[in-house]
Amino acid sequence: MCGIVGIWNLEGTRIDVAGVVNATTAIRHRGPDDEGYLLFNVRAALGKLYGGDDTTPELNLPHISTSDRAHFDLALGFRRLSIQDLSPAGHQPMSTPDENLWIIFNGEIYNYLELREALSTKGHRFRTGTDTEVILAAYREWGEGCVEHFDGMFAFAVWEVATKSLFVARDRFGEKPLHYIYQPGKFFAFGSEMKSFWAAELIERRVHRETLATFEHYGQIDVGDQTFYEGIKRLPQAHCLRLTSAGQLRIWRYWDIDPRLQDEGKKDEWYFEHFRQLLTDSVRLRLRADVPVGSSLSGGLDSSTIVCVINQLLPDNGVQKTFSARFEELDSDEGKWIDLVTAAKRVQRFDVWPSPDEFFAELSEVFWHQEEPFSSTSIYAQWCVMRLAKQNDVTVLLDGQGADEMLAGYHSYFEEHSADLFTSLDFAAYRKWRKACRELHGYEPKTISRVAKQSVPRAVKQAAKLVRRQLGELPHVPRREPQIPREFRNLSSLRKLLWWNTTREGLVELLRYADRNSMAHSREVRLPFLDHKLVEFVFRLPEELLMRNGWTKWILREAFRGIVPREITDRVDKLGYMPPQKRWLGNQVWAHLMMEQILQPQVPGATDRIRTAV
Repeated sequence: MCGIVGIWNLEGTRIDVAGVVNATTAIRHRGPDDEGYLLFNVRAALGKLYGGDDTTPELNLPHISTSDRAHFDLALGFRRLSIQDLSPAGHQPMSTPDENLWIIFNGEIYNYLELREALSTKGHRFRTGTDTEVILAAYREWGEGCVEHFDGMFAFAVWEVATKSLFVARDRFGEKPLHYIYQPGKFFAFGSEMKSFWAAELIERRVHRETLATFEHYGQIDVGDQTFYEGIKRLPQAHCLRLTSAGQLRIWRYWDIDPRLQDEGKKDEWYFEHFRQLLTDSVRLRLRADVPVGSSLSGGLDSSTIVCVINQLLPDNGVQKTFSARFEELDSDEGKWIDLVTAAKRVQRFDVWPSPDEFFAELSEVFWHQEEPFSSTSIYAQWCVMRLAKQNDVTVLLDGQGADEMLAGYHSYFEEHSADLFTSLDFAAYRKWRKACRELHGYEPKTISRVAKQSVPRAVKQAAKLVRRQLGELPHVPRREPQIPREFRNLSSLRKLLWWNTTREGLVELLRYADRNSMAHSREVRLPFLDHKLVEFVFRLPEELLMRNGWTKWILREAFRGIVPREITDRVDKLGYMPPQKRWLGNQVWAHLMMEQILQPQVPGATDRIRTAV
């Protein structure tokens, strides 16, 4: 797990080395263990490795401050959080033996051992125990198609000397971030976080007015490839990018799900068994690390399942560490559910108790790491959990995110399913569904909801006066609705929305929160529910295995009965690390807090306020 930065002056002008160092240093929290640079003269096809203040001394690299005597027009910068092969052999940028390919890589390839074995049979030889070297070998073997072989979370860039081109890829769901700036004919820059661009003074920090208006009017966050800042885009999940020295930029999607493909006609027990095996295999792969691994435990069904599966996979004398957020207010605290899991398993438990005073004291720091608005105080609870893991020397945490989006876990999905039953004219099933919802949840679905988020701020419009006073009148923008392909028109509303929230925009926001909160404390989060083989299997399931008789995530509940405490598999309420936000905020409006943070300096201690694009 690391932080990466790249700058390519397409005109061939000299790279500002100090800017490269500033860009890499700005994300030191993503990788405090090592530091590395590749400076390259593209036309001459000559490059040189340099180190920095945090570079492993054994590598004996010249310090980056000595590089000013040469002309370089491309730079790759790297910060390392050591997870696999903790030795200096894992240093990046890393090259193939012939030095034709150079890589900087953020993330984990969980199936790297299997890939390493397969590539070895094809003649590839390995010098390290890293997954980084496996990516390089896979690229040599399969080219751009290498990404289809990876089971993992990743954002990486490969510089190809022979073709003078840059290849960039991001994982299927967007667990690892990748932002970029492209000014045709001038320069291309990319990085794990946008603060690198501001630290290098590559671009002014200007609010993108249409994106801000979308947030102001509708509370929508992380939509499309446009960030909150003018001139900075995010490479979408499941996408690759190639840029040539001639300035030709190509971006394409390499993976998708077709929700029309269905696997029906089997008994429930067959589906339960396959689901259980796929999730167990996913957890097993995500336990691979050369550093301590623990779990984030909220007390809900998803994280509790992960903890219970880990317990089954532990060696006989093994104990896992869990980290949880607790609250003094009983209606927000999930302590009784956490007790059920930790009491029955081999667990060393750690709790943290976030408070409103701490939240307001740390809000600016949290926002600085998040870079863009977030939708509730639950982000701060996650922040505290990651810090707690750091305090207890656990580097990697497994977490249950992703299950709600693909398994119809949000209560707002009830409306979609209700509408599907009604429009299908199956009125008996429709009445039965409404009755089940009333008995289990205390209400009957009545209207169709197209929003799967439960924590979008409702008072966003109240921030309008503040926004207009600071930034002027914002443009009118339409609400961004799910863009469903015409070929999916015969699918149910539920299945279409699950597809959208899993593969397009629903997960993006939550994965940004998890990445920034964990990396702020130099921790790594791994998400077993986002194994692409598991997700592909889920999307082929009959819908009654997702929602049945008023229950959400039916297959998850049934597949792990006897493994997860029954009280948790039978839970119908849903809190999700949500602090008592109304009491914490008092008379303050959430959107006001976010707007104020947007208008703050972009780095701690900075004095210039941001400007808006004209």
